[in-house]
Amino acid sequence: MRVHLVPDSGQSSLEWNVPFIYFRVLVAVIVVGLLALLFLIFSSGSLILERQQRRILERRLDSMTSRVARVHSLETQLEETTLVLLKVQEMLGVRETMPDSALATLASRGMRSGEAMALLEGRLSSAGQQMLHASPSTWPLRGWVTREFNGKRGDEYHPGTDIAAAYGSPVRAAGDGTVLVAGWNEEYGNFVLIDHGFGITTLYGHNSSLAVRKEDRVRAGDVVAFLGDTGRSTGPHLHFEVRRNGIPVDPRTFLLD
Repeated sequence: MRVHLVPDSGQSSLEWNVPFIYFRVLVAVIVVGLLALLFLIFSSGSLILERQQRRILERRLDSMTSRVARVHSLETQLEETTLVLLKVQEMLGVRETMPDSALATLASRGMRSGEAMALLEGRLSSAGQQMLHASPSTWPLRGWVTREFNGKRGDEYHPGTDIAAAYGSPVRAAGDGTVLVAGWNEEYGNFVLIDHGFGITTLYGHNSSLAVRKEDRVRAGDVVAFLGDTGRSTGPHLHFEVRRNGIPVDPRTFLLD
């Protein structure tokens, strides 16, 4: 292929002989370059669009996750409220004993008595709150349960729950009430008997000394005695009884945690 340049100024013309293969190579390079440029433009557009779609999906996922967490929270709160209400009904003797599965669920929630009380207070009338606080739902002593309640008559009969702890540990009222007896007898040694109303009383036996007197008003958590080893006792521990209409019942039926 021949390339011939003729200047306008009248100067002598220029002429080159270029092999045709060079022209083909030049055209091929231009075509490949244009295709590469188009590919880069298309790829960049796709990446930008993909990033935008990913951000939108991430925002939607965050929103859905928050809603699911909120639903689970409400579901848990509703379940806990229902279980505690059932337990309070059971305490007051207006329903049958809760099934073990329900108690296990309540325990698995790790609900503490204070949390349960707070949960219920906002949902009960003043009369209901009074009944709730009067129920002996607070453990009178933190220690080791050495013997459980057994209501079956015979050698294994045991009308309360025994809790061992350090000698002199404070023993607290399990619920609001009035002290009926603060005295001594051969069976329980130094003991306190509290009337919580609604036919419910609690007894705290084997104490070393007492912190209340007859007719004192006490609230849940108030110290009523100190752990001891008086009466028919084999070591320092608290004998804790809950009685409904004078009949001993399992304290765990009332205790919330």
